[in-house]
Amino acid sequence: MRTRRALAATTLIALAALTAGCGGAATASTAASAPRADLPVVAAGVLTIGTDPTYPPMEYEEGGKLVGVNVEILTDVARRLGLEAQFQTVAFADLRPAAAAHTIDVVGASMTDKAARQDNVDFVDVFYAGEVVMAGPGDHSAWATPSSWCGLRMATTSGTTEADIVTGQSALCTAAGKPAVTLVDVPYLKSVDEIAAGRADLGVEGLPAAAKLIADSGGSVQAVGTPLQAQPWGYGFAKDRTALRDAVQRALQDAIADGTYDAILKKYGVTDGALHTTALNGGA
Repeated sequence: MRTRRALAATTLIALAALTAGCGGAATASTAASAPRADLPVVAAGVLTIGTDPTYPPMEYEEGGKLVGVNVEILTDVARRLGLEAQFQTVAFADLRPAAAAHTIDVVGASMTDKAARQDNVDFVDVFYAGEVVMAGPGDHSAWATPSSWCGLRMATTSGTTEADIVTGQSALCTAAGKPAVTLVDVPYLKSVDEIAAGRADLGVEGLPAAAKLIADSGGSVQAVGTPLQAQPWGYGFAKDRTALRDAVQRALQDAIADGTYDAILKKYGVTDGALHTTALNGGA
């Protein structure tokens, strides 16, 4: 679940500060084109987008309205294709199966594009981010690398890339005869609550969410080390819906070229994750 490889902790703090102050006018609407006859969803004129709106600033609810980076980007992409974007709430773990089964047209959440997830969907990459380790006040530099986590309690959400990092390191610890890493399974964005309550030593979140949590913490949460395993995030499509996949990729590339994409990322304070060219299945 979620920036450049050499991004320093100080850059993360700056990004967090920007996220805290984000706002401003919405991106100007792009004029809709005529519906694309070669798209399998055009008969209804609708692009059905599955998302798990629990991950600000990427996709979340505010004042009863669905907002966020991916919401605005995909609404713009649908408009460029002459379609209406309709969002459907789907649990994160069910998003890829839903796309593969054509229950939704697009996985539109903050999903890391990696080889293990390309078995049933293709990804059009849209963002680039790593996973951020967070701690409470004090000097936690000794825990900056996963090899130092043996015996610690790590709060994150199961089924995500962050959880994969924790469980993978735990296996390495036990194989070396050291204590396992305990995964404290929490909903998105709740890792800092576990740290504050003393139920976890560290938390792990994707970069955009971590930036917001740090910004909102009033100094009680900090980044430890630099982001881990930076990879692209992508929108997912069933393997047999190549026409739709390619059309969305072209529309996204157009949005990057004309500045709409950058404006949306700037609005939400996540420009460090910007891509200049969108790729197909670019994750390893």
